[in-house]
Amino acid sequence: MTGGDPSGRDPSGAVPRPINAATSGQDQLLSAVDVSQLVAVTLRLAMEVGALRERLRTHEALLVQQGVWPEAAVESFAPSTEEVQQRLAEHRDLIEALARDLQRR
Repeated sequence: MTGGDPSGRDPSGAVPRPINAATSGQDQLLSAVDVSQLVAVTLRLAMEVGALRERLRTHEALLVQQGVWPEAAVESFAPSTEEVQQRLAEHRDLIEALARDLQRR
């Protein structure tokens, strides 16, 4: 694959639109329910990230062991411009979904 920035930055230089998040606008004090909800969301995400990292490492190790790709293949991968755009859109969708969840009461 060619083009794109492995860091996930937008290669077109376009200024991303702001994310509509619960923290947008003036700061607000959080109630105990809000804090509990925020902690629950944070812990759930941390558990998901841990599980995904573990599975990803397993997949990478198996692919190296099977000779499908060399060990440095992941680090040297450069996504295409289209792939970077898709990843950025997916990141934005996730963040906006989390913000909506935090705004529910």
